[in-house]
Amino acid sequence: MTNGISDVAGLCQSPGSQQAIEAVTAALKVNDIDKAIELARTALNEGVVHPLLLNLRAYWLEKQDELDQSLADLERARAMAPDDLTVLNALGLCLGKMGRWDEAIVICDSIIAALPDFAPAHYNKGWNHEFRGDLEIAIQCYDKALAINPRYAEPLSRSAGLAARRGAWDEADALAERALAIDDTQFFALQSQIRAALARKNHDLAEQLIARHLGDSRARPLDQALTKIYLADLRHAQGRYAEAFLAYQEGNAQQIEIFAPRFRRPNRQTAGEYAVWITEYVEKAPASRIAADRMVIAPEDTGEPFQHVFLVGSPRSGTTLLENVLISHPRIVSLEERPLLKDALDEFMSSDWGLQRLTAPTRRDISKYRRLYWDRVRRDHVEPQDKVFIDKNPLNVLNLAAVAKLFPRAKVLFALRDPRDVVLSCFRYTFLMNRSMFEYLTLEGTARFYDTLMRIGVAYREKVNLDWHELRNEDLITDFEGETRKICDFIGVDWSAEILKFAEHAKSRYIATPSATQVMRGISREGMGQWRNYAKELEPVLPFLKPWVERFGYPPD
Repeated sequence: MTNGISDVAGLCQSPGSQQAIEAVTAALKVNDIDKAIELARTALNEGVVHPLLLNLRAYWLEKQDELDQSLADLERARAMAPDDLTVLNALGLCLGKMGRWDEAIVICDSIIAALPDFAPAHYNKGWNHEFRGDLEIAIQCYDKALAINPRYAEPLSRSAGLAARRGAWDEADALAERALAIDDTQFFALQSQIRAALARKNHDLAEQLIARHLGDSRARPLDQALTKIYLADLRHAQGRYAEAFLAYQEGNAQQIEIFAPRFRRPNRQTAGEYAVWITEYVEKAPASRIAADRMVIAPEDTGEPFQHVFLVGSPRSGTTLLENVLISHPRIVSLEERPLLKDALDEFMSSDWGLQRLTAPTRRDISKYRRLYWDRVRRDHVEPQDKVFIDKNPLNVLNLAAVAKLFPRAKVLFALRDPRDVVLSCFRYTFLMNRSMFEYLTLEGTARFYDTLMRIGVAYREKVNLDWHELRNEDLITDFEGETRKICDFIGVDWSAEILKFAEHAKSRYIATPSATQVMRGISREGMGQWRNYAKELEPVLPFLKPWVERFGYPPD
């Protein structure tokens, strides 16, 4: 099993406890996991508490996407048996599924140090690195797990998914087949096969695979929801747009049911609510509170870049394409969607008091949070010194108040795309779920969030006093060399012909965002005007979008 469940000796306190543990252990010895889980849950309900039982129930809860309850069981198990590696391994997996990847990786490393040939720890470390965006490290971890245990289905499934990300469809199919031959419940492997069939335009095969998945009662609710999205993608590819939209709605509704307990809690601010709060602050604040002061003496040099650029906008506005275009330049390096500003945001942009302090941060604060920022960059194995460093994170558009105060000489590259295409694309895409991406599970929520991001972008441009350049994705596509020359002038580097080879460069690296295969195909008009296929479905949210369509110069229909 992925979490390496095993028994923990010496903790039983009564004959009843001992009997329960023996029954569970007997089921595990014959690999009857379902029976072991049922026995464990029954024993816990009857008051028997033991790390093995807690670990098994946590595994069952994790499969139901009840991660908070799973974590509670695992923390309790760790308190009872702090040195039990299987409990620690399960804890690392659960933390990772909650998006707490750095904590999970530390746990995995501690397990590997104690037990180097424990394949599940290598797998779980790889899984956490994958979702953190460290895809090359992830594949190394999966390979290590498979070297230890060649019949380990989970790393085969994840490796198939990574192959699919870079468009290596034959490899993805082969790895998925190996995984499914070992364990036919490896639904992630099946989803990789669906993606391959869709990419090859083999619609009949995609239909068969999707039907097989949707008809399998063993699939988790999230697997079923994601497969509904693949069904929508198939209907889109077939030109059956009304059916496609309905399937997107159904798949997203299923995801809302799964993730609402985590991201829509009572008395807890949602990402949309936070965005409105910070936007209203920026809109109302005088420019003197927001603006960068370029006369402020920067902290002593700490190996900072020749130029620092924040690439922002909205998700699905072309930021991944633009980032990959620019890092083809020999003087430009980047990190995509890392929380590099996290320390400063926690300090300054999570409360009214923090925003008040951000108005005039001390030299000591500026130095501290710049250092923490560049430490995070270097921990991700990127050396920015004497380079142009691009921090690509679309949602940093919300955070430019902190950027202005900490990096007053930074530049802002604001990516634009037809608002109707952006909103439709966000609604259709399957993002790695977090608090912000949860906003994209309804069409209205997507449109409202987009409207807020554009509002704050306009407010910052008027007040923040940072060098600013807007680029329409459609202009980049229609006049690639001309627009990239303008960007290079803005950044302060000579244009390089290497930029023309960006698609080839992209094939040599793993791209963490959903746009990876599109980037590798190079410049394409494929995504332009897709909204027209869903014009009727978009009608309810056009009041949010029409002002931005007009402002950014897009045709009304």
